[in-house]
Amino acid sequence: LERRGHQVEIFLSQAPGGAFTRASQIDHSVERLVIAGGDGTVNEVLNGLSDPASVPILHFPTGTANMLSRDLALPRQAERLATILEQGAVRRVDMGLADAHRFLLLASAGFDAMVTREVKENVGKAAGYLGYARPILRTVARYRPADLKVSIDEQEPMTGTNVLVLNVRHYGGYFVFSDGARLDSGHFDVCLFRSESALAPLRYMVAGFIRMVPRLSDVKYLRGTRVTIESSQPCPVQVDGDYFGCTPVTIQLVPAQIPLVVPRDDPYARQWG
Repeated sequence: LERRGHQVEIFLSQAPGGAFTRASQIDHSVERLVIAGGDGTVNEVLNGLSDPASVPILHFPTGTANMLSRDLALPRQAERLATILEQGAVRRVDMGLADAHRFLLLASAGFDAMVTREVKENVGKAAGYLGYARPILRTVARYRPADLKVSIDEQEPMTGTNVLVLNVRHYGGYFVFSDGARLDSGHFDVCLFRSESALAPLRYMVAGFIRMVPRLSDVKYLRGTRVTIESSQPCPVQVDGDYFGCTPVTIQLVPAQIPLVVPRDDPYARQWG
């Protein structure tokens, strides 16, 4: 970007919370914000910004899952990203709120959130996909199905053991649980998993990997803009791939809120018009 004549400031986050603090200092003089990191780094910056609707964001995907960049078909090559930054389109996508915490991608309660809690408490931060192997195995060994009560748009509550509230199609990089989930749809795609079997989460993961979840009879698909998740015992909740806390939690959609820089010639960008 400097070679192309742009004025660039580089900030390197040295510890958790560093990106949040620097983002809180960004003002309207910044024309574009490039976030190099994973989905968790994007989430940290998103929550640090005083006005998340003011500065267009480009994701430089250097994390593990890179769910945001996969949905936007963003490249990893710096030169190509620089061209997108200069010539790409700016599209406003939906933002989620888990209570007051902002997110772009997804929120969930149940098995996968239990894994993120295991990562936070015993690993600190997983290094690549292999870094999740031990937390997943430890969670499987201790897993007890949660008794979740999920209400969507103030409708009659439904019960389940795991729930995904999706704003993107790609979960964890390689899994697809709702093929229709989109960043700009104006609603969440909600997957409610209902099996009480201790092995059900592994079956769901395999189905997500081979994209066969819609054929499972114990998965219910719903849509909405406000999701309330409760349980008789506190159940872990994760947001954008990181541990958030425990139920109860209220998740709301704020439509067309966050400006993202996307390729002009990308099919996803064309779909947005």
